[in-house]
Amino acid sequence: MIKFHYFRRMNNNTGKIEVPSVSVIIPVYNTAPYLRKTLYSITQQTLRAIEIIIINDGSTDESLSIIRELAARDNRIKIFTQANQGLSVTRNTGIKAACGEFIYFMDSDDLLDANALEQCYLKCKEQKLDFVFFNAQCFSDVNIELRKYQYQRTQKIEDKVWNGKELLKYQDETWTYRSSACLTFTRTEFLKRNHITFYPHILHEDELYTALLYLKATRVGYIDKAFFKRRIREHSITTNQFSRQNIKGYFTTVDELTRYTLQDEDTQLLIQEHLFQMLNAAIRHAAYLPFKDRWQIFYQCITQYPNLVNNKTLGILLLKSFIK
Repeated sequence: MIKFHYFRRMNNNTGKIEVPSVSVIIPVYNTAPYLRKTLYSITQQTLRAIEIIIINDGSTDESLSIIRELAARDNRIKIFTQANQGLSVTRNTGIKAACGEFIYFMDSDDLLDANALEQCYLKCKEQKLDFVFFNAQCFSDVNIELRKYQYQRTQKIEDKVWNGKELLKYQDETWTYRSSACLTFTRTEFLKRNHITFYPHILHEDELYTALLYLKATRVGYIDKAFFKRRIREHSITTNQFSRQNIKGYFTTVDELTRYTLQDEDTQLLIQEHLFQMLNAAIRHAAYLPFKDRWQIFYQCITQYPNLVNNKTLGILLLKSFIK
């Protein structure tokens, strides 16, 4: 059961509840050491007309106490609490609760530049965009090699209004596609009209969510700035050891996007090329799993996804751990 406490902003002149420009949705699970800095980066945004929807997903540390403390100082904050259900379900709770004209998803251990929401909002309003996306930079408080966590785009993306499918194709061709939902700022009406939510109880839920944004959108913009600061830390979803659960998330994305092509046959080639790139990269990460797991993944690839995984990737999956 979800419990919530609303903090609404009222216009003192009219006595009416103001509709926020942006709903910032922040799932929280045991991130107490980082939470104050994350929420500070949101409450200090130059765009003031925002609501901050914080969903405590069954935290067992001091996270909820910190959220309540900060909410007492800022009436733009709404607190939701629920038993632990995972990131997808938690974000979906936020979508249902959102009243803002736009939605932005923030992770509870990361940071956002102070003018990010304002710049995204102004661009979306000016160009009547379905969503706008931007870049990220990684940082860490501990000794972790950051090079393998690549969010910054190295190829130029033209500053124009793109069709979503056209842009997805371009990013796949130039290897500039980034699936993180934290790099997108989306019109709420567009999300709800197209019934775009996060697939529950899988890892890599952003892969499916973000692909659907591009497939449905007709007006997409880009801001070539690294507004989002991704914290790379130990024992997080990002740095945890790759497992069968990771592969399950990718296979689910393949199944759901393949099902989408049955509704929109014009996207079949585009989606197949996108999934080919995504799945080959994912399978190569599985090369150091136990042999039993790798064999099961190999069998699943050749029986269910023979056109989406090439022979080189399959060879790496089976043999790389034996090669010194």
